Amino acid sequence: MAHAIELKTMKKHLQAKRKEVMEGVSRAREMGSVETESGAPDIADRATSAFQREFSFSLSENEGKMLRMIDEALARLDSGRFGTCIHCEQPIEKQRLQAVPWARYCIACQELQDRGEI
Repeated sequence: MAHAIELKTMKKHLQAKRKEVMEGVSRAREMGSVETESGAPDIADRATSAFQREFSFSLSENEGKMLRMIDEALARLDSGRFGTCIHCEQPIEKQRLQAVPWARYCIACQELQDRGEI
């Protein structure tokens, strides 16, 4: 029963994080559209506007990656594979899942991933 409660808590946490990221994407898009609509009369204003659009785009790109990882974690939760490393298929450490519930790898495999070995 405790395991079911933990999974329910993880699902709520993932859904809340997903909502937070989606709101961030919406805000970034709004900022980008406001900058585009305002039009910049001089070169300095145009440069600032271009930088802000690029920043919003990179923010959206990073948030898009985060959304994919969260959605994958939710799918693993629904399929009963949540908490299992996708590389070695060993359980992911509980503390790691509490800190990063969208984690795909156990700590050992994440280190391999970071080094580009998997």
